[in-house]
Amino acid sequence: MKMNSLLIAGILILSNTALAGKVTEKRIFNLEKSLNSENILTIVTQTDENCKFVPKNNEYIDFYWLMDGATRKEVHPMIRSKVQERVKFAGINNDRSVFNVRLNDLSEIKHDLENNIIEVRSEINNGVCTVKSLIKLGASAKYRALNLKRTFCEVETNMLGVPNGCQFLELQGTDNNTNESLRVRFKGK
Repeated sequence: MKMNSLLIAGILILSNTALAGKVTEKRIFNLEKSLNSENILTIVTQTDENCKFVPKNNEYIDFYWLMDGATRKEVHPMIRSKVQERVKFAGINNDRSVFNVRLNDLSEIKHDLENNIIEVRSEINNGVCTVKSLIKLGASAKYRALNLKRTFCEVETNMLGVPNGCQFLELQGTDNNTNESLRVRFKGK
């Protein structure tokens, strides 16, 4: 009886693993800065075979470094907690096709955005699962929706060379309606 229970449990685990299907990592956007500019922080998520978001270690967003712009390196736990404060998961819809991320770096910057929410959306286009990271721009950019690919902070340092904020923050990507390159820059406070 005990052996049958173990056998059934094993079969259930294997069948659930098979049903889980293929999970694919998708880049949301990069966080870049002028200080140690060769190291890029990449923000990613995962989708399943149905182009629905799936968590990794109970999180819908993950981070890693691209050292020298090429070599993947995991983020140290102390730095990870700081990044999670700057790029904060803010909820997912019921069908797992849209979630929100709060870009808290914008609180350090003078901007005309209505809010600091990025809507991360998965959809199938021509048979391919794609992920967009949309942020609604303000009046200075005619309220266009930016498909964010990169943020860039020109780091401000004190007399000792210790970073203490951004001189400006630049958001780069494409216009969601026209797919044209789009870049906006906001000054530090």
